[in-house]
Amino acid sequence: MSDNEKNLPTADASKGDYQVKESRNEKLIAKILCVLAAIILWFYVVMTDTTTDEKAFSGISVDIRGRDRIEDTLGLTIISGYDLTVDVTVKGPRADINRLTVDDVKAYIDMKTVDGAGEYTLPIRTSLPNGITAGALSANYMTVYVDKRTTISVPVKIVTSQVIEADFTMGTPEPSIETVNVSGPEEVLQTIDHAEASFDLGRVSKTLISTGKLTLVDANGNEINDPYVRLQTAEVTVRFPVYVYRDFELKVDTKYGYYDSTNSRITISPASIQVRGDPDVISSMDSISLGQIDEKKITGDETKNMAIMLPDGVENLSGTTTATVTITQIGTTTKKLNVTDINVVNPNGLEYTLERNSMTVTFRGTKTMLDMLSSRNVSLTLDLGYLNKTAGTVSVPVTVNVQSTLSGKVYEIGDYSMNVTIK
Repeated sequence: MSDNEKNLPTADASKGDYQVKESRNEKLIAKILCVLAAIILWFYVVMTDTTTDEKAFSGISVDIRGRDRIEDTLGLTIISGYDLTVDVTVKGPRADINRLTVDDVKAYIDMKTVDGAGEYTLPIRTSLPNGITAGALSANYMTVYVDKRTTISVPVKIVTSQVIEADFTMGTPEPSIETVNVSGPEEVLQTIDHAEASFDLGRVSKTLISTGKLTLVDANGNEINDPYVRLQTAEVTVRFPVYVYRDFELKVDTKYGYYDSTNSRITISPASIQVRGDPDVISSMDSISLGQIDEKKITGDETKNMAIMLPDGVENLSGTTTATVTITQIGTTTKKLNVTDINVVNPNGLEYTLERNSMTVTFRGTKTMLDMLSSRNVSLTLDLGYLNKTAGTVSVPVTVNVQSTLSGKVYEIGDYSMNVTIK
């Protein structure tokens, strides 16, 4: 290497790298500053731009001015037209247009020219901020109907068409409402005769429930379609009952089963009644029970009236609500025994005294069976289990027990009790 080459300055590698990095950072900062400047300039242009621009607003509600005068002074009401909306296109400086919201755009009609009932077509006007004007409107006029609003109640009628299966009869339809309130212009309401719902039931073999639409009908059967008339209830639910008619025998049940054709005769008047009811219910019936009679409470021949009770869904068509039941004893007699065998059930360990040590009991049965009955075949039971230790005298029911060989062949007549004193 020559002396001149030795004297040349050498490059500092680390310093060169720093200079490159510094240059790159400066360029990035410059770019960011340019972007910020552009944004600021854009905002300035937008906010100060006086160029005319347009903007469309949809669904602007049309206010009704002067409503109070219509209602308070004229005694009328707006029947329709109070729910209209319009689309409004506005014009103005771009800066102002860009600041507009839907709340800044107002549309209205003025009712000051309305002086009585009738239909009015009024211009739609706008109310806008200063510097903004209305362009096109989707509707320039609005029609309102003004009249005296009245509410009346009209009857609901049901119209049906159907095919009824053999042996079945359809009853009167049962609507969920008998009348419906209708509101609207007084002159229109005067033409309404009733509200009607029509049903095509097809082939019917059982009770049906259906819902139908109500329509208003005049006295000539013509449908009334008026946009200013409103029904309080638009639909009605109707039950269409279907009946089967049958005659059923009246019967009584016995509590213990002692009565049979050999020892008693039970006659019922009327012997049968005609009913109508739901086919499913009627098909499950073979007779009508008047209820139960207690043989032990019938001391001899007896006649009593019993109510005719029917299942839900079955109607009595006979015109009578009670039946006369006559019980006649056949081939039986009565016998009295003085019973001394008394058993006391005393689970609470009460100290007690019985009113007496014996009781006379009357039995019914055939003479042969009663001849076999003696006080040795009968015992009495008093159960004190429901009593507490409160001192005093109480009447305790007495259960009559007949020896098993005679049980069911003879039975006691009447209710028995004995006074017991608790100490």
